[in-house]
Amino acid sequence: MLQFRNDPALGIVYLVLGIREAGSPAMHRGTAVDEAIGSLLTQSTEPDLNQLKRTATNKYRALIESDPEHFNGRYVEQELRVLLRCLDVCFPLMCSWEQPSAYQKEIYLQIDGIEVPIRGFIDLLYPSEVRELKSTVKPKREITEDHAFQVSTYAMAIQQETGEWPEACVDYITPDSLQSYALDNVEAQAREVVDTASKIRTLLAAAKDESALRKSVQPDFSRWIWKYRPQSKRAAMEFFIRGV
Repeated sequence: MLQFRNDPALGIVYLVLGIREAGSPAMHRGTAVDEAIGSLLTQSTEPDLNQLKRTATNKYRALIESDPEHFNGRYVEQELRVLLRCLDVCFPLMCSWEQPSAYQKEIYLQIDGIEVPIRGFIDLLYPSEVRELKSTVKPKREITEDHAFQVSTYAMAIQQETGEWPEACVDYITPDSLQSYALDNVEAQAREVVDTASKIRTLLAAAKDESALRKSVQPDFSRWIWKYRPQSKRAAMEFFIRGV
């Protein structure tokens, strides 16, 4: 839903046309950091930073090797250094964290009037909070809008299961710091999730065919969201502008 929220045309490219962007070393670094933290917090053995870094390095290398894209070697090694520095920073801090109730918990959020449930995975689920892990090079001063939307969706799913609103948190792991923020207005953010889902359904239901869907929205290529999505932008230009 984030794609629709940022630009309905991008949502159509993503969900209707099924276009996905190629992977990148930064994306694979994020996956390796996430899995390393999941392992750290759920393992029963004594935490070992060196072992954790070896496992994360192997995971990162495997993701790079299995990716059909060919990446610049310097870029690959740069992101590996970021990965290892992120683990150096978060390891001593997260060792004291309690074991989560679940890691990568799958959720299905049901919204009234929406036939298809919203599916997602919560990085860390605790009895009274949901936590989303984000590794990034640059520190954040607050939870970004997209991440607030994402974590509030997870909080809403847990509220639907338990009847209680959990605290919604995002942990930004950088090469220099671990920044943890709690969402102040989780229920208000959750209302935006409902509104976005309703808008998506209305848009798709009103389009009887591809031609009608093409005319229903126009992509705004001046927006930043298209900058790092070359395949999506190419598909959007063909579908919305050239009518292919």
